[in-house]
Order: sequence, then C-alpha cells, then structure tokens
Amino acid sequence: MSGRYAIVCIDDEETILESLSMELAGRFPGVDLELLQDNADAEGLIGSLLAAGVEVPVVVCDYIMPGRRGDAVLAAVHRLAPAARTIMLTGQSNLEGVTHAINHANLYRYIAKPWNKEDLALTLQGALESYIQEATIQRQNQALVALNDGLERKVAERTEALRAANANLTEANRKIGEYLEIIDRQVLICRINRAGLVTYASEAFCRRSGYTRADLIGLNYWHALYSATTETLMREILARIEAGAGWEGEILHQCRNGEYYWARETIAPDVGEHGAVIGFTSIRQDITDKKAVEALSVTDPLTGLANRRQFQQVLEGEIARASRGARALAFCLVDVDHFKAYNDHYGHAAGDKVLQRLGRLLTDTFRRSTDFTFRIGGEEFALLFPVRDSAEAATTAAELVALVEAQAIVHAFGSPGPHLTISMGVRVISPREQPLDVDRIFQEADALLYQAKHEGRNRYVLGGEAVAAAPASSGDA
Repeated sequence: MSGRYAIVCIDDEETILESLSMELAGRFPGVDLELLQDNADAEGLIGSLLAAGVEVPVVVCDYIMPGRRGDAVLAAVHRLAPAARTIMLTGQSNLEGVTHAINHANLYRYIAKPWNKEDLALTLQGALESYIQEATIQRQNQALVALNDGLERKVAERTEALRAANANLTEANRKIGEYLEIIDRQVLICRINRAGLVTYASEAFCRRSGYTRADLIGLNYWHALYSATTETLMREILARIEAGAGWEGEILHQCRNGEYYWARETIAPDVGEHGAVIGFTSIRQDITDKKAVEALSVTDPLTGLANRRQFQQVLEGEIARASRGARALAFCLVDVDHFKAYNDHYGHAAGDKVLQRLGRLLTDTFRRSTDFTFRIGGEEFALLFPVRDSAEAATTAAELVALVEAQAIVHAFGSPGPHLTISMGVRVISPREQPLDVDRIFQEADALLYQAKHEGRNRYVLGGEAVAAAPASSGDA
C-alpha cells in the first residue's frame, strides 16, 4: 500500500460539499478529502490521484446531478478504481439507479438525503476500513503468491541443482569405481591388520603371488609372503611400522609355486583414532624385468660373469667391508697367455669357446658367497676372494694356474707348453692397509700380472704386505 489516501466527494450543490467538508474534516487523520462539484471532471480527478500514487478507497457521489446521474459517474469511477467503495447520496428512492450502481459500480451503500451525520461518518469509516482490510489481504495474498512462486522456483532450482549434483556424483562414483577396478587389476596392494593377517589383496597381487583372494584373506602376511626375506629385515620393517613410520625398499619375494620375483615395496602404517597403528598397507611394484635388465647391464654376455662395470662397484664395496671386518682379501688379475695367437690360428669362434670354458671353470672353482669372478675385457679376468693369509692366496692362485693347464686345451703357439695357460698377478690386501686406494691396488695387481708374463707365463706373481712370490708350476722359464 502507498499509505496515501483520498476520499472523493462529488455533488453539484456547493452547500452539500461544504456540509460534507465540515462534517468529515478531522474524522479521518491522514486521509485527504477531495471535493468535486462538476461530475464531468470525476475521471480526470481520480486518474490524476492514482497517477500520483494516491489511493482512492471511498467515493461519495450524489445521484441526481446535471449531465450524468450518480450511478453513471460511479460506474466510470469503478472502471478506474475497481476496489474503491462507492457510496451514493440520493434524495429520492430510485430502484433503477441503485440497481445500476450495484451492478456497474460495486455500490457499497446508498444514503438517503438528508443524512444522519453520525451514520454518514460511520459509513465512510467502515468503507475506508473495508478497503484497507481488503487491500491488505489482497497484497498479503499477492505477497504469499509471490513468495510461493519464489519458493517454487527455489525448490525447482534446488531440485535441478540436486539432480545435477546427483548426476555428477553418480558419474564421479562410476569413474572412481572404474579407477578402483583398474587399480585392483594393475596394482599389487595388500592390507594387513595389527595381528599380521591379510584383510585385503588386489587382483593384481593375487595374480603375481599365485594365491587366490580366498587363500590370502586371514593368512599371516609375514609367514606366507615373506619366505624369501630374512628375519632381520622383517624385524626392521615391523619396528618402523610400530613407530608409525613407513618403509620402502627392494625385496625378493617368493610366489606360491616357488618362483621368485623382485618387488619395489612400500609399506605404510594404517593409523586409527588417537594415532594408534591398526595395521598397514603394502604396495608392491614388480621390478623383476628391471632387475633382469640391471643384471644384463652388469653381466658379460659371453661368459655370464660379472662385467667391468660390476667389477668396479664390487671391488670398492668388498675392500671397504673387508677393512671393517679386519680380514684379508686376494685380488687377482688373470690373463690368457698368447690369446691373440690362438684367435688368429683357430678363429674367433674357437676363442670365444675358450673364454666361455674358462668362465665356467672360474664359476665352479670360486663358489662361496664371498667369492667374486669378473671378465673385465678381452681375455682378461679378475678374481676377488677372502683369505686368511698370504699363504692361502698363494695356494689358491697356484691351484688355479695348474687347473687351467690341466684342461689340456691345445694351443699350437702357446708357451712354455703345448696347452693353453694363464698368468696371474695376485695382490693381497691386508686389513691393516689404511687408507686403501682402489686404483692403486688395481695398478699393482696389473704390474704383478706383467711380471708373471715377463717371467715366462703359466704362473702367478704374488705381492702385497708380508708376502713372498712363488712359482705356480714347473713351467717357469
């Protein structure tokens, strides 16, 4: 509602208008009283009031007037302000006029002249309140309709938003399901509870380990799936898990059928409430092929022995380990005597067979886990093995020189005899030597090998701290 009201009184007699003005003045605070003598201006006045935002709740009009009767004027007013309460003043009873006003002007009441002042005032008061009440109800209804429409729109919008969100969620769940299926098929995952029992294993884990999921659930993870791992490593991993830390490293695992495979394993603790470890998750990456490639990269393809690349790494590591363990090592450089002449005479294929045969001989002779054999290039080999003293190194070297000669591999251009032989430079590494220089040790062994060659081949020359050289066989010349 605008809050601005005007009661319009229309009568052709000025005395009537003055009387209405006196009687109604002050009776309706905040409501303007508009008096109009010429009914021809009724529509213009009502229209201008409405255009100015002034509501016209009540219109009082005389019935008998020149030009137009009151019922016609009220009918015209009703068309402009349909909600206005129309009241007709009449000095004579005219049923036709009243009926017309009722039908076409929504007549609120007609009052006979002369009127009772109090009755007129109360009639206008009732008409004004009726208008305001109806307008209020109408506006409230409109507001409710608008609110309803707004709520319906919001409900529709929210419903659509929820539908879209549900559709997105469904799609996200579908994708997550696909991803989980991919992970299950491709990633080696195993979950284990605090008691060490398997609670979940992915399809990929089952496929690689050779177990079915039914086999694995409830199985002791450490006993069944860590048979290839030392107890020391298992204790180390468990200690880290108990401390809430993870572990990562390369482990050789055994399948159900007894085969082995290498895995890069990451083990992370599963933490429950209050930070308590309730289990752990193992994620493995099969690196068997990678290990095979690594093995190829450090293996001589002709003889199957470790190659020069591996030789450098092992030599440095074993020398350092021997130093910490206060034990002696024998480092030997081995060279086939007159091998170029053998190749030139018998052909490279025959030469390759000799190298392969020598490689097998070295592998069969030096079989301890602490023994290492290498082909470091051409017809040159290297040996590294622990010894108690220089005498043991000398004995082993002499036995190897004799063993090669005993193979009786015919060499028409060999010397000193008719069979293929080797020469050796043996450098004994004492644990008392500090600091150790790997390059210097290699150079000294090479010098000892050169000395053996110079002294007639088919022999070894031993050097190092507190050692004495001795010939390997009667073939010395």
